[in-house]
Amino acid sequence: MITGCSTVNAQNYAVYNSYYINPYLYNPAEAASEYAYVFVNHRQQWMGIEGAPVLTTVNFNTMLDNSHSAIGVKLSSFKRGLLNTSDASFTYGYGIGLNKNSRLYFALSGGAITNNIDLTQADPADPAVTGYLADNIQPVANFGMMLKSESGLNFGVALPQLFTPKFNSASSFENTAVSPLDNVIVSAYYRKKLSGRMVNRKRKGVNQKVKTDERYAPIEFYLLYKYAKAGNSQAEAMVKLNLSQHVWLGAAYRQSYGMSGSLGFAFSKFLLSYSYEPGNQPEPAFSQGTHEVQLGLKLGDLKTFRRKTPVLLSMLRQQTQQHSSRFKQEIPPLNSAIQLSSAAKTKYYVVIKVFSDFTSADRFKKDLRDAKFNANVFYYEKDRKYYVHILDTEKSAEAHQEVRNLKTYTKLKTARVLIIEPPK
Repeated sequence: MITGCSTVNAQNYAVYNSYYINPYLYNPAEAASEYAYVFVNHRQQWMGIEGAPVLTTVNFNTMLDNSHSAIGVKLSSFKRGLLNTSDASFTYGYGIGLNKNSRLYFALSGGAITNNIDLTQADPADPAVTGYLADNIQPVANFGMMLKSESGLNFGVALPQLFTPKFNSASSFENTAVSPLDNVIVSAYYRKKLSGRMVNRKRKGVNQKVKTDERYAPIEFYLLYKYAKAGNSQAEAMVKLNLSQHVWLGAAYRQSYGMSGSLGFAFSKFLLSYSYEPGNQPEPAFSQGTHEVQLGLKLGDLKTFRRKTPVLLSMLRQQTQQHSSRFKQEIPPLNSAIQLSSAAKTKYYVVIKVFSDFTSADRFKKDLRDAKFNANVFYYEKDRKYYVHILDTEKSAEAHQEVRNLKTYTKLKTARVLIIEPPK
């Protein structure tokens, strides 16, 4: 009655500085990564302060190649004061292709968590300790969704706590119920991937043009907002500068906390990052700062998201194959064939391959027909070549769309459009 009452806000879940490299730490939908990754993260918060949070996390995540699915596994140990928390969870994610350039992922993680109190350092008369559930094991789950776009813009929402944790069974010290929407993590970031470019490199004393690997744009931006119904919501912004494909620098600002800096290296299959938060928060000389180190290992080859294959016009019409003698079969000149079908209109042919002799062209045509394509051969008098094509149409857009579909969803990467103008 004399001193009065006030509300005290505290850190209610783990904080990471390296989420920009390993976003799966916050959002289970980020399990859908382009490579398989193993990360080990260790964070020592507020060095020099007894009982300050210490967090160690090991996780594995990957998209399953040529599918819509992703999986992940995360193990963590979180120590702060008398309370020690250990958890293990498994993630399954599923992606939906919205269009050619964007995907929407949903993911759910589930597992077990234990909350232990070091009773040797606690007051037995403390009602918080009375009725403590020693070595308790409880279910843990979280949910996430992520919109990924090849434009570089990405947006995600995660619910980090679907179940209410329980530390004490005493009726005199009941826990406050927690709703899944009491804590929400919203993320948005811009990370643009650039295709490889042609450069001159000397190999065995000879200058050659080679294509470099894909890389990310020089500047990346990250925004993070952690909503908490308890009142300690927090926003965070970060800028990452890629000095090269192998070195980067980062700077971040966390609301009501301050600045932090990071440095990272990427060589071959390994990634290493280090971040530091100055020790002048929340008061000058409060601690020796916060240190976080993360080591990553990239495994396997690039993973591909399987999109829904469109209907290929070149496979709709099945034609019966003629079995006449190859020496008696005649290939009519293309110009005369056009005059017979549509003498006044431009024709667009989806051509797969060009040959100098009919025998090779006819053999390749049969291979395409075995693969269920409507393959035919025509002789082009203009260059005296035999063209194997699988679609002819009077619509330019239809032909060019078929070429894009063939290159994206089939092995026919040599497909192109040949335009034949009507004779004047």
